[in-house]
Amino acid sequence: MADEEKKVDEGQRTLEVLTTSLKGMADNIEGMEARLKAQYGTDLKAAQEEMDAKRIKAEAQFDERLRAMHKPAGETQAPDEFYGYGKDGFGDVIAEVRAAGMGGAAPERLMKMHKGEMEKRDLTTLAGGDGGYFMSPQFSSELLRVPDDSQYISGLCRSIPAGSPPNAEITFNAFDQTGSKGVYGGVAVYSAKEAANVTNLTTPKLLQVSLKPEKMGAYWIVTEESTANTPEMGALMQPLVQGAISSYRDDKIQNGTGAGEFLGFAGCSAQLAIARKTADEINYIDVVNMLARILTAGSGNYVFLCQRVGLLPQLMTLTNGAGQLIWSENARDGIPAPRLCGVPIFFNEISPALGTAGDLRLVNLDYYLIKQGQGAQLKSDNTYANFLAGKETLKVTWYEDGKTWLTQPITLRDGTNTVSPFISLAA
Repeated sequence: MADEEKKVDEGQRTLEVLTTSLKGMADNIEGMEARLKAQYGTDLKAAQEEMDAKRIKAEAQFDERLRAMHKPAGETQAPDEFYGYGKDGFGDVIAEVRAAGMGGAAPERLMKMHKGEMEKRDLTTLAGGDGGYFMSPQFSSELLRVPDDSQYISGLCRSIPAGSPPNAEITFNAFDQTGSKGVYGGVAVYSAKEAANVTNLTTPKLLQVSLKPEKMGAYWIVTEESTANTPEMGALMQPLVQGAISSYRDDKIQNGTGAGEFLGFAGCSAQLAIARKTADEINYIDVVNMLARILTAGSGNYVFLCQRVGLLPQLMTLTNGAGQLIWSENARDGIPAPRLCGVPIFFNEISPALGTAGDLRLVNLDYYLIKQGQGAQLKSDNTYANFLAGKETLKVTWYEDGKTWLTQPITLRDGTNTVSPFISLAA
């Protein structure tokens, strides 16, 4: 504070000197015309030249005093170009920075450079050697990523709680409604005359459906640098891991083999395949034929499943027998949640490409069971190899099983036509 007050006092005194000088110049100029005539007579040209010389001298003195006022404190000599390292001394800068970072004393010229006490000549941030190395980098806490598909069919399946013990196999009894038994599971209804014998009666049959939770898991690797320098790494990874797990479960619900994993409805014996009208196309009659074969009993929680890239252009241009677009009535609902013939469409990356069997599916996932087991557990692997590499492997494991509980399509009372909650368009 004392230095700043001293600078203010010095500046005030300099201004007072300048003011006095200017006043003296004004007094000198006043009455100049009379003195010139007395001294030079009618030779005004010589008088004008003398006045110009005095003016130039006075302006030079004024400029010099202004420069003295604005001269940086402590500057007693011309600044050293490039902080004293010279034009080609960037190697010396790096060497001194490295030595200081290892505990050595920082040279005076390096400290002056750091504090900006010397004049910076020809320094820019366009290139590292010209000063860009002193521009501190910035990092955002946001993790850029492509968002995952928020539509997951696993939420439409029937979920069975874990129970106790959580990983134990669970068995359900179900009516055997396969083959000619139909929806009523073999219950025989008859008409007969009084006292007549009833023959060829059948009795209801039961099936058992068992689910045994199996281990499932996901893992990812992080470095010790990312863990130490990015405290929010866990929060950034969480949606990515959750999305990967949800997408994997959806894949197994559709395409699982049943061997140590879900049994997908695409390969179950209850699925019905509908022949398509034209190869590599989706036509209105294909959609109608699929709707005709659904099992209408139950909640009717049906959805169409397909991929967006190949199927959306086909679906949005479907026309009925009169040549009218059938999508137009649903266009107001928008692409994110469209409907086809009143049935919601779930777009996903798992469905096959256009022209492949199953490129369009119509399913009711009330008939798909998921048995929960032991909940998710997060574990860390910091073995010797990971320790040497400065890495850490994180793994999350959980247990569950899934399958359809209907084992075959159901035959209607006509004895010929079949229906199912799992309809697929054939190749």
